[in-house]
Amino acid sequence: MSPTPDRSSTARLRRNRLLFAGAGIACLALAGLWAFDTQPGNALVRPAATVAESDGAFRPSDTQWSGFRFETVKQVAFREERATDGKIGINEDTSTPVFSPYSGRVTRLIAKPGDKVERGDPLFAIEASEFVQGHNDLVSAVAGVEKARSRLALAQAAEKRQKELLAIRGGALKDLEQAQSDLIAAQGDLRSADIALAAARNRLRILGRSDTEIADLEKMDRIAAETLVSAPISGTVIQRKVGLGQYINAGATDPVFSIGDLSKVWLIANVRESDAPRMKVGAPVEVSVLAYPGRTFNAKLSYVAPALDPNTRRLPVRAEIDNAGRELMPEMFASFRIVTGAPQIMPAVPQDAVVYEGANARVWVARPADKSIVSRPIEVGTTVNGLVEVRKGLQTGETVVTSGTLFIDRAAKRD
Repeated sequence: MSPTPDRSSTARLRRNRLLFAGAGIACLALAGLWAFDTQPGNALVRPAATVAESDGAFRPSDTQWSGFRFETVKQVAFREERATDGKIGINEDTSTPVFSPYSGRVTRLIAKPGDKVERGDPLFAIEASEFVQGHNDLVSAVAGVEKARSRLALAQAAEKRQKELLAIRGGALKDLEQAQSDLIAAQGDLRSADIALAAARNRLRILGRSDTEIADLEKMDRIAAETLVSAPISGTVIQRKVGLGQYINAGATDPVFSIGDLSKVWLIANVRESDAPRMKVGAPVEVSVLAYPGRTFNAKLSYVAPALDPNTRRLPVRAEIDNAGRELMPEMFASFRIVTGAPQIMPAVPQDAVVYEGANARVWVARPADKSIVSRPIEVGTTVNGLVEVRKGLQTGETVVTSGTLFIDRAAKRD
């Protein structure tokens, strides 16, 4: 009698057969699907997406195309110009640094920065030994002249009297000769006194005193220890570098005051060495400052340096501009555009259309006929009012993408 098979073993065999059969059916289905997909015209339908074609064109979906913005390349007149930076400077032709002609201690500060002063107005007071000595010499010289004039008057009267006596035989010849000798001596003394007075006056002029002030000093009986330092020109006090009680030296190299006429200021720029040959006196200049965004100040180059600055290796240039409203202040930072040539008509695209990659630039050119986009390298020039000059790579009338270029870059690289 044959043995009866175990029921659990029979169940396992049935399950294994079912698993093998299912796996075989799945493989057959996948193979058929692959064969169908590889036949021409039987490709699986995929959702719309961006596609990079073999001809280099990029074809976005209809939805993506409608989200882009386009601009037509147009012709614009571009000036040949050079951009650089600089500052607003004092007009050195109408300004001056003020140095103290005396050594001493400052006792009073009279003028402050921003004050308008006239020539001769006091700036500060100082206790100066040079002035005291100069005033003392002046007073002594004045007294010497007065004394010499008195002696001369006496000598002239004596000489006249001796002549009269000799004429009536009432005097001796030797007395007349003595009187004439005394007169000559008195005249010499007066000349010496006049020379000493002129020297004393000149010393005070060197110390900054005017003739009117010197005349007033000659009339003073008392010699004051304090003296005033006055403005040498009319203008605005731009800077003050002295404090109350400070001791200053007459030979100092740093000025104690700066005075200038701010009704005209200088626009000072430093130009790159490569642009130096294009800088000419009379070239138009457009200047903008941070204090007045959107505003342009127009001038013309009035000076081009004959040599480069050895420290910056740049060429200093400057222009002069009216500043009656005192809007431009010395040391303001400024941006310059210097026109170096006549305007040229060139293709132009919006600034947003240009994609920069290091020193290279390119744009996405749109072909509306088949809704494709292709990347094209270009050579750019100047940028004016948001428009970029295109020197090479584009023709007038072509269409470029101005919004969505970043998306196109990423999508094209992904595909």
